[in-house]
Amino acid sequence: GLCENIKLCEQLCFNLHDGTFECTCHQGYNLEPDGYSCTRLNYTKLDSSILYEKEASFVAVLDDNDYQSDASYQGGDGPHVARFRSSLGHRDSNNIDYNQLIDRADILNYDKPRYKTEREIVLESLGGEEETGPETFLELDLQDTFHPHTSPGPNLEQKVPSEVPNLQATESLTTLCQLECGPGRCHLDAQAGVPRCMCPLGRAGRYCHPGAQVETARFHGSSWVGFAPLREAYRDVQLTLEFKPETPDGVLLVSGENDDLSGDFMAAVLVESFVEFRWDCGSGAGSVRSPEVVHMDEWNRLTVYRHRWDVWLQLNDGHHIQGRSEGLFSRITFREPLYVGGSNNLTSLAPRLGVTTGLQGCVRRLQVNDHVYRFRKSDPLREPNLSSDYAALDGWGITECIGDACSEVECQHGGKCVASTQDTKNLSTVTTPTPPPFFAPPPPAPVCLCPLGYSGDFCEKQLNLEVPSFNGSSHLMFPALGGSVLSWLELEVVFRAASTDGVLLYESHRSDGTGDFIALTLSQAHVLFTIDLGSGILTLRSVYPIRPGIWHSARVSRTGRWAWLYVDDQPVVSGLTPGGFTMLSLSHPLYLGGIPPTSTSQPVLPASQAFTGCIQKLSLNGRPIHLVSGAVSGSNVDSCNHPCSQRPCDNGGICEPHGPSYTCRCPLGFKDEHCRSRVVTQAATPSFSGRSFLKYADTEIMKRVSGDKLHLWLRFRSLTPDGLLVWAGEDDDDGENKEVMLPPLGDSLSLELQDGRLVLRYNLGSGFAQLLYNSSKRLDDGQWHTVRIYRYEREGHLSVDDDEENVVVSPGDLVQLNVDSALYIGGRETFRGSHSGYMAPGLTGCVADLTLATDYHVDLITQATAGQNIDYC
Repeated sequence: GLCENIKLCEQLCFNLHDGTFECTCHQGYNLEPDGYSCTRLNYTKLDSSILYEKEASFVAVLDDNDYQSDASYQGGDGPHVARFRSSLGHRDSNNIDYNQLIDRADILNYDKPRYKTEREIVLESLGGEEETGPETFLELDLQDTFHPHTSPGPNLEQKVPSEVPNLQATESLTTLCQLECGPGRCHLDAQAGVPRCMCPLGRAGRYCHPGAQVETARFHGSSWVGFAPLREAYRDVQLTLEFKPETPDGVLLVSGENDDLSGDFMAAVLVESFVEFRWDCGSGAGSVRSPEVVHMDEWNRLTVYRHRWDVWLQLNDGHHIQGRSEGLFSRITFREPLYVGGSNNLTSLAPRLGVTTGLQGCVRRLQVNDHVYRFRKSDPLREPNLSSDYAALDGWGITECIGDACSEVECQHGGKCVASTQDTKNLSTVTTPTPPPFFAPPPPAPVCLCPLGYSGDFCEKQLNLEVPSFNGSSHLMFPALGGSVLSWLELEVVFRAASTDGVLLYESHRSDGTGDFIALTLSQAHVLFTIDLGSGILTLRSVYPIRPGIWHSARVSRTGRWAWLYVDDQPVVSGLTPGGFTMLSLSHPLYLGGIPPTSTSQPVLPASQAFTGCIQKLSLNGRPIHLVSGAVSGSNVDSCNHPCSQRPCDNGGICEPHGPSYTCRCPLGFKDEHCRSRVVTQAATPSFSGRSFLKYADTEIMKRVSGDKLHLWLRFRSLTPDGLLVWAGEDDDDGENKEVMLPPLGDSLSLELQDGRLVLRYNLGSGFAQLLYNSSKRLDDGQWHTVRIYRYEREGHLSVDDDEENVVVSPGDLVQLNVDSALYIGGRETFRGSHSGYMAPGLTGCVADLTLATDYHVDLITQATAGQNIDYC
């Protein structure tokens, strides 16, 4: 390339694929406008950089005769100029803009109208004379005051002062804002005419309490949010921004190579209600401006695509505008954070941006190169799928975009206030009619969205949640299904609807509703299952409508492109998704009962309103998910009118709803329908009811089950033709919610009755071996039978009573059974579907005399780690 043949650059040279080259400099140096030379940073400074000179101080003397305007700087309230005496001595003292003083004070939360009021007070005290002697001045120590705001480098935390700088001011300035804001500071909101607390990111409220989670951010002119520097965006950038402005000027977003925007940068700003996108690749700036103005107090959509020098911009559905930057260079280096809504050093950026204030308004969506950014810090426990690269690093003064309806409402127990025009307390029974168009819409009213376990107008009531109730503004959020549903999916929802339309379940791969998603909805009383594998939408609709007020079951099964919908006893509906894609990828949270208004998900569904009614069961991939403890979060979920809500099961029993009725799962040592009868535990022969199990996790037992050989001997009797006798497998439920939804892919062994005959199955990691015992007699006759299992490596043997032994060999080369959870007898806590390798319910009958490794006798009662619904024969 050119760089190898001749010295084209002073320091670093890069060959480009189109035959050209670019120059750049080592760290600590800045590339000169000639595109060749490099200069050490801060070696040469402009006159205006005296404001940032370390250990500099200055004295401002207001002079009526020296008023003049700086043509390159359009901000401020007037063309006032101040004359300066610099302690450096060699600076020009007659060319400093008075507006810069005002803007620098604005960063310290002293906005311009208040500063002018202070100046007027000073002038009045001097008898109206503006030009006086040196005794009338405002002296600022820039080392202490301004330096924390202008620290160089990409580290955002270094840019945020740990304490609010101490700006000397008279009492007339400070008495305007006297709120106690804790770690924040008081700010006089000029638009609302009230003081408010400006808080660090993650804090909000009267005293800047921690725990605030912002979904749609509202900026107040001096607010900002900072993200990590853009990655892999030096040549191509595609961004989408949805914003609702309240004033015609302000910064939308900005990022660049240096904190003062010298060198490379890009920015989107509002200038007189037009959107301008400005960028510089290092050899000359470019700018494009939307031909249309933005819609004030309405949501606008800005789309920008940049490829090297060229930029295309579109505002809403307007015209596409193209522009090109100057010079040879085509790459942008991003070392500084990506700022949204403003910057922590906004005044020094004004010459490049053309505006002096941050955004006043809201931003609900920012997407850059297919990555959606969130206005909150990374929380791996709450959002394990949210990368820290696209979560906020820091911020200042942002609040939830809810309007002023919530300014006087304080929701308890972590509730969040939203402004709503709907009556969310009575949506289950009353439908508010749409007002005629000649009536003004009702003003938004504050509504508290309560966290799980609380309800009431202000989330003041604590609930006993067994069967959740949804009122039309409710939802539950669960972890994403992720890769657990790539090829197959089984889900079931048992619900009782109070209306004929609503979203029962929804999950997507992308926040804008495009790409892969699944949805279970109600539309005109019909159950609809909608799925998109990325190549087209398939919608399955139940044959008959459901009846509101009655419990119904909706079950979905999907393998590859095929999907089946089962609703109660109605005929099965099936279909094939269009296109050639067969895999389902879901990365966003799963929502049950509705999609919260603060979510970035915007699904395209047959019915988009929230569900109204009760949901008693959610089963994913054959495993029931606890609707309360299994949820990551939720809001406005109340307790359904169901017998389980009265806690009918005593002694630690668990109430299981079954439509309008229930059953109790009793702990070991108790029985009967309410777990009130104590069982004598000295008995040696347990009895199983079909909903029972005994669990053994002792290492002495598990080491005799695992390995390359197994010898198991037991006696049983069964009163039903189907039932699980023995199960052992890898632990796929470690307490993490995300693991609950994964399919069983590891080693396992099971022995069960199917239609009165024994079936042995085991998987050593390379496929299932299945042996259906060939016997002329049925084993569900209520008589005692003896079973012997012997396995050595891949070969398994099964014999019953004194009959002939049957043999099976597992596929593949693996010979070890690796199980690490527990051994179950008589059943399990949950039962999977057909993909799991067993389908049987629990045993109805008795088990006795369990022996392992020919000589290790297991006491079925005293050695059990846990059990449920156990009686005795």
